[in-house]
Amino acid sequence: MNQPHRHPALQRLRRRRQTLRGSWRVGTATLTAITITPASELNGDDGLLAFLNLELDGLVRIDGVTLRLTEHGQLSLSFPSRTSRRGTKHALVRPTDRAARHAIERAIFNALGIRQEPSR
Repeated sequence: MNQPHRHPALQRLRRRRQTLRGSWRVGTATLTAITITPASELNGDDGLLAFLNLELDGLVRIDGVTLRLTEHGQLSLSFPSRTSRRGTKHALVRPTDRAARHAIERAIFNALGIRQEPSR
């Protein structure tokens, strides 16, 4: 069984919630804080590594972003969504395009000390 909770990207992080404060540029915005809560080992089967709360420009907080390990062994971010009664998923917040996704991932990976290119 693959054990994503033991992924090297999370080894330097404590097994409890912590907040990183700094200034990481994402296009014209600045990521000013990241709160990371490692997922429990029980969530490892679906690749879930951690829950992230992001703060942009000290003004807006985005809760519910997740750090995941894909089937191909790449790290990726998933953004929060809700599911309608019909089962349709609707994004609550998401990057505007692929370039924005890469910029966000790059900033978060740098803040967390992860050396990996953003997901494709």
